Amino acid sequence: MKSVEPISISGVKREARELYHGHFKTAIKINIIPIITTVLATLATGILVYSIFTNLSATVDVPVDNTDTGLTQIYSILRSILSDAVQLLFLWTASWTLIDWYESPKDTPSLKDSFQLFRRGNVWHTFLLALVQNMLLFLWTLLFFIPGIVKGFSYSQTYFAYKIDIENHTRQPQLTDYITVSRRIMAGRKWELFLLELSFIGWHLLGILTAGLAYIYVVPYLNATRVAYSRHLFTLAMTESVAK
Repeated sequence: MKSVEPISISGVKREARELYHGHFKTAIKINIIPIITTVLATLATGILVYSIFTNLSATVDVPVDNTDTGLTQIYSILRSILSDAVQLLFLWTASWTLIDWYESPKDTPSLKDSFQLFRRGNVWHTFLLALVQNMLLFLWTLLFFIPGIVKGFSYSQTYFAYKIDIENHTRQPQLTDYITVSRRIMAGRKWELFLLELSFIGWHLLGILTAGLAYIYVVPYLNATRVAYSRHLFTLAMTESVAK
């Protein structure tokens, strides 16, 4: 069994804060789409929960037409997968901008840089990758909730593996190869990444309590921390590969 060198949670958080020091307006700009989608999702969830609880006492039995129930469910699932893929697309392009910023801290990125995916002409290939990843996660989730979460951590580095190919002007033979790279590099690391995500639980609670407004700060901080973690992860993986 190979030894896994730990990555400091406090260390990657500190790197995120240092990256944004004095540039938080820029941090908001390059994360603007993930911020908006997270705030809207928080508000929508809050409204849904409120409506459920307020209508519990007024529940009335109404005849249900099951004729189109199956088709409606299929449509709802497909719409959810497509919607999640689009959101992942915007999260990836924001994360790629953060990768570039980490590599060149003195070169402050612009709003235009955060949409690099659409300017480089590989949007459809990237969308298909995001779609495939979300479809696989959905299928794993069908096996119960926990396997879906575990695979979510396994697939979490797909965006970074793909970014490396973008920079090198190369492409893997199959879209699933990027997911395979992520699975391999996350072997023995899923618990570590889970603890990193768990360390933001207080921030998420603050986001919920403020009806999503706190996510204006939390989303950039969380995304920069994730990218900092990924950089350390791939650096260690490449070091181990050279050592072999």
